[in-house]
Order: sequence, then C-alpha cells, then structure tokens
Amino acid sequence: MAYADPASGPRARPSTVNLAVYLLYAAAGLELINIILSLAYSGALTDGAKKAVAGTSQEGAGLGQGATGAITVVVGVLIIVLLSLLAVFVGKGKQVARILTWVLGGIAVCCTIGAFGSTILLKSSWEQLRKDDQSLPTWDRYNELLYSEVPSWYQPVTTVLGILLILAILAAIVLLALPASHPYFRKVEQQWEPPVPGTGDPGYPGYPPAGGPPNQPPPTV
Repeated sequence: MAYADPASGPRARPSTVNLAVYLLYAAAGLELINIILSLAYSGALTDGAKKAVAGTSQEGAGLGQGATGAITVVVGVLIIVLLSLLAVFVGKGKQVARILTWVLGGIAVCCTIGAFGSTILLKSSWEQLRKDDQSLPTWDRYNELLYSEVPSWYQPVTTVLGILLILAILAAIVLLALPASHPYFRKVEQQWEPPVPGTGDPGYPGYPPAGGPPNQPPPTV
C-alpha cells in the first residue's frame, strides 16, 4: 500500500487569499503611520489641551493627554503585531489564523469605530461641564485650541487613516469568507495509490516462493 505525499507539490494560493494577506499588511502599515504621527505631535496636543482649559475649573486636565497618547501607542503596537502575525499565518493556509482574522479583525474594527463614536460622548460630557462652568470654551472652540499647535493636515489625515484601516480589515475578512478561499484552508489528506507491480510491499524485503527459487534444476539422484 502506498500514499501520495501531500507535500510533493505546494498548493496554489488563491488570489482572494493573496489580496487578504496584502490588506492585512497594509492595515498594519496604516496603524504604524498613525503611531508615528501620535508620537511626533503628542507634545503639541498636550500644549493645545492646556491652552484650551487655561483659566477654567478644568485647568490641568490637559495633562491627561499624555497618558491617553501613551495608551494609544501601546494599543497601536499590539494591533500591528496582531495584524502582521495574522497575515503570515493566513498566507500559509492556517485555518486558525483565518478564524482569528474574522474574530480579532472584527473586534479591531469595532474598537476603531468606537473611537470615532466616542467623540459624540466626549462632546456631550463637555457640554454638561460647560453648564456648570461658563468659563469653559464651546466644544468647537475647545477642538480649535486643542489642534492649534499641530499642522492643519493632522486631524484630517489621522481621520482618513482610521477609515482606511477599517476598510482594509473589513475587506480582508470578506475575502477570506469567499468560496474561492475555502479550499486553501482545508486540511490536506493523504491519497492512497496502488503499489506498482513488481515492487512488493514497501518496507519489507522480498522472499522467494515456497519450493526454492524458480528455474532451479531438480536434484541429481
């Protein structure tokens, strides 16, 4: 009995999986750019936050901007590592990596969307504080002062990066769910092949048939 060697020929990676891998790497790259921008302008944002609340009951709250930036960097690094590992193992056809891309990628998208949605909650909280302290600037004025120390392109660029990050992960999730991607992640089973006549059962030495070797002359009397 003989079995075909499943490793004798590499499986062709479908174009859908190829594109999903590229998108996961692209998402990691987008997050890296976001971290670099956060680190480059964290000090300016802290100065802007201090300026926005100077002379109010919230003076000194801008110091929390640095801590928020540090948390953002740590979470961003974890996202980069996660996306890179998923890209590597998805490219190798690991079913576990494919499932984790759906699960963790979905969580990452939800977190990113939540970060955008938190702006609404922050605005509501700020307006509530302003009712108790009329010295506080309006929400629009606060944001104007907050970003006054950074280039004008900073806020729109970071917003676009976040949107592109969401789209890249969502596209990778959809591509890995397409029927064309399924076969690449199926476990390869060994296929039975009949033995070649005359080779005998592999792994066992051949023995002559009973009665002695063939074509042996009869014994002389």
